[in-house]
Amino acid sequence: MAFTSFAGRSYNVVSDEVKQSGSFDEIPMIDLTQPQEKVVESLRDACTRVGFFYISNHGIPQDIIDQVFSTAEGFFGLDDELKQQVHFNKGTALCGYEGFQNVYTDETKKPDLNEAFSWRYTPDMDSFNEKAETTRVEEKNVDNFLTSGQNLWPNAKPEMRRDISQYYSHVLKLARKLIRLFALVLKLPEAYFDQMMQHPGSMGKVLHYPPQPAKGADPPFGIGAHTDIECFTILCQGGDVPALQVLNPKGEWILAPPIRGTFVVNIGDMLARWSNDTFRSTIHRVLNITGRERYSMPVFIGPNYNTVIKPLETCLADGAKYDPIPAGLYVWKRLAISRLDKDEYERQRVKMESQLTLPIGA
Repeated sequence: MAFTSFAGRSYNVVSDEVKQSGSFDEIPMIDLTQPQEKVVESLRDACTRVGFFYISNHGIPQDIIDQVFSTAEGFFGLDDELKQQVHFNKGTALCGYEGFQNVYTDETKKPDLNEAFSWRYTPDMDSFNEKAETTRVEEKNVDNFLTSGQNLWPNAKPEMRRDISQYYSHVLKLARKLIRLFALVLKLPEAYFDQMMQHPGSMGKVLHYPPQPAKGADPPFGIGAHTDIECFTILCQGGDVPALQVLNPKGEWILAPPIRGTFVVNIGDMLARWSNDTFRSTIHRVLNITGRERYSMPVFIGPNYNTVIKPLETCLADGAKYDPIPAGLYVWKRLAISRLDKDEYERQRVKMESQLTLPIGA
């Protein structure tokens, strides 16, 4: 079986059976309290060979994590009518509630068997607020969902905004720490990405996966096989329900079970593109056949949306593989193609491309 990601990379899937280990043996665990040189060495291996890794001692309090999952469970337990009041199609940011089977992640399969609530970056959710506001002013000429779209918060569950904002602020701090480590891995100055991360192109999502059947010729997936859009994802898996599966280089699905006190981090297509494929963006999917409810919370991290993504100078030994593209336009195309009908997508694409143009010399 063949799989081609949105970024155009092709992979061979030899079997749908899930194995505990494979050609990269296991998903690495990286302790962030180790000496920096040791962390960078471990990240270099994980980012170039696997594309996935766990992090421990990340600094985010467990009580904050537990609280946001508890609040999210309460939201998903609301009547459908109340959740539909904040459906993503009622706003301009492609954020809000997504019902069961609203989205096709893998267009060759059935729609995704999950429901989700998503949000996007706003400075009031960021403890780095002062610098973030400065960057926002610089981008005010871009009047579209990337800068002017508003998050939708449920009136029926007002604590969602408070608890998600508190959690998200901690994750953004962790993300800025990780991007500095990635810079060192890529042989760049440690602060290379700092300016681009002041007002990050970051979206978060909390998901609810019901149990699903394990058998059948075409079983529904919680999320179909895909690679992530942005630079990297910081994922918290709630509880102890194993469902995340990662495709190794042999084409075998490897289980990535929850480990309390850790996050799973994976490289996305944008950073793979930016690093000229030095970093590996790895296919993954979710199949919840445990008979229990599963909850997870990924936060997708990218640079300011006006940042031009083109292969880094330290990664050009074999020549540039990709053309430059504004980060915001890249993200929008990936999000919109699975959420808008063809005519609406084309109408908005023309507007987006006219507003997000490359600077001269990019």
